[in-house]
Amino acid sequence: MKNSSWLAEIKVIIFDMDGTLYQDDTFLERYIRYLLEGTEHEANTESEVKTGNAILTGEHPFGFGHFYHSRDHMILSRLEDGSIKGYTWEGEAIEELGKRYDSIPAPDLVHLGDPWGIAAVISQHYNLPDDKLHHAFNRVRREMLCAPHQLATHRGLFQAIDELDLSKRVLMTNTHLGSGIEFLNYMQIHHLFEEVLCGAEKPAGMENYLSSLLKEGYGAHEILSIGDNPWNDLYPVKRMGGRTCFISPYVSHDTENWDIRLTTLDELEQLIRAVHDNKLRRRATDGTNPTEADQQEV
Repeated sequence: MKNSSWLAEIKVIIFDMDGTLYQDDTFLERYIRYLLEGTEHEANTESEVKTGNAILTGEHPFGFGHFYHSRDHMILSRLEDGSIKGYTWEGEAIEELGKRYDSIPAPDLVHLGDPWGIAAVISQHYNLPDDKLHHAFNRVRREMLCAPHQLATHRGLFQAIDELDLSKRVLMTNTHLGSGIEFLNYMQIHHLFEEVLCGAEKPAGMENYLSSLLKEGYGAHEILSIGDNPWNDLYPVKRMGGRTCFISPYVSHDTENWDIRLTTLDELEQLIRAVHDNKLRRRATDGTNPTEADQQEV
């Protein structure tokens, strides 16, 4: 890994869970079907499943890194020059947006950051009630923990995390506590983390947690956030001077430069082992004890 000397400075790693510690998108079709099941829009199920798959494969104008305007039911993309491009749900370009979308209230925007967000956007598109989304979400997540839909785990990655000698290994997920703990127990990794934060309400929750770490005495450059959703996991950290790792197997329209860009869990395992190895080399050079080296002053 090039220019990896800064890895030796890391004292805290914040891990996202879904899409970061496991990778699975086979749930998406079932999630969409459960969302539309029993609604007046059920006849559109096959069309929306096709749309969801097209977003996953990068064959739809709406993609990861874009925003959905929930009030105007429009897809918005910020180009590198700062201008806004708009599309209809069907993917047709909207030629004239004017200035009205230069500044948009945050509640009107849904960021598409990961496969779970595709179903959330479809729910917004059809104005489905929140309890319909929550029911479909919980149903598909229960299925992911048992045959025939159970998710695969990456034991090598978990072993690498277990061997990390840091001040804090933190698990931070927006998934609610019940499902978050079920997934951690299924993967048998709850014990790997000094702190587990479910229902974290990222991105605001990430910013608040970073602020608490800085107050504890950690330097921003000593904190690394790893996640598959830049809006939730990375932007708040980068704004505050922290280190960032974006992991996703999908094409992303996000144009931000992150410290590290990964696509697979194998690559993430290599990164975690690189953190471990760089810290060992730094400690050997400095002659410091591993535990003392990462301890904060009280």
